[in-house]
Amino acid sequence: MAIDIGAGTQDILLYDSAKKLENYIKLVLPSPSPLLAAQVKRLGEQSRDIFITGHTVGGGALSHMIKALARDHRIIMTPSAAYTIRNNLDDVIASGIEIRERMPPAEGTASFNLDELDLSPLQRLLDSIDEDLKDLDAAAVAMQDHGAYESGQSNRKTRLSYMKSRLEENPSPLALSYLYGEVPEVFPRMASAAERLHEQLPGQQTLAMDTAPAAIAGCLTDKRVMERASGKLLLINAGNGHTLACVLDGGSIIAILEHHTRELEAISFASYLEAFCCGQARDEDAFMASGHGLFYLEEPSGIENLDLIAVTGPNREILEGTGLDFYYPAPGGDMMMTGPMGLVEAVRYRTAAS
Repeated sequence: MAIDIGAGTQDILLYDSAKKLENYIKLVLPSPSPLLAAQVKRLGEQSRDIFITGHTVGGGALSHMIKALARDHRIIMTPSAAYTIRNNLDDVIASGIEIRERMPPAEGTASFNLDELDLSPLQRLLDSIDEDLKDLDAAAVAMQDHGAYESGQSNRKTRLSYMKSRLEENPSPLALSYLYGEVPEVFPRMASAAERLHEQLPGQQTLAMDTAPAAIAGCLTDKRVMERASGKLLLINAGNGHTLACVLDGGSIIAILEHHTRELEAISFASYLEAFCCGQARDEDAFMASGHGLFYLEEPSGIENLDLIAVTGPNREILEGTGLDFYYPAPGGDMMMTGPMGLVEAVRYRTAAS
């Protein structure tokens, strides 16, 4: 099973090697974050004080709701839950939220548990079609994790530095995945998701991965992309929050750029991609001031030498009207399964190597 948790949807694939791809069970459901936000809002209408426990989950709408409630409610969160708001707990406290391991006794305090990976509703749905999650051989989950603040540097720099160091050991996109027990503490949401998956499926192999690398890996399962995988590719995942551009040569990642999607204007982004694909982009460029960062493992040979540009994600139209020739991959004929297909490949790759 592969679950890709995005800002708008969570995309679920039950991969079965005994079936044709067209017969796999697939689901596209609302993302947990806005659902949890609505539940917290209702709780805030009933109580002045709220004690929030549970796991580190995706912020987004949920984070905005909790911070809004903190203006006129007493909000107390456990450290693991508080990382949902921001990966620097000093910033969470500065927003008016208290952080405690336990809630002091107080009348009228409501409790709320954060969990974005509760498999019981999915199992109830699968019960109706005679499917059981206990029969799985492996389960994988992808989510966006900015990374925590480390050694005085911003979390976005920490995130990119971990990507770079991992790719220096193995430049495959599939190497940007973690089996259970491997997730660095600097990624609290990913570590929490890996733990939650393992709790519910203790007998199965479990894996966690960031959504952007999972999407890149998924692109490589598309037939047209696969046919050109031995050449030079520019693969782009234009997510709701972040856009990651990745140059590959012979299947190896040689350069990565990550930016906030909302900051990108089509023409200027296309122009900067040309510089990026020529090895001329730099972290300190004005264009990257509001982005996450970029790095090179090797210098690319130029956008004119690419065999294919492929763009996926909910904002994949980001390069429309720029003059660039690009392709929309759809692994198995379904763009929404790009992330889950990448997770499946990561499980196959990592379990074969272990």
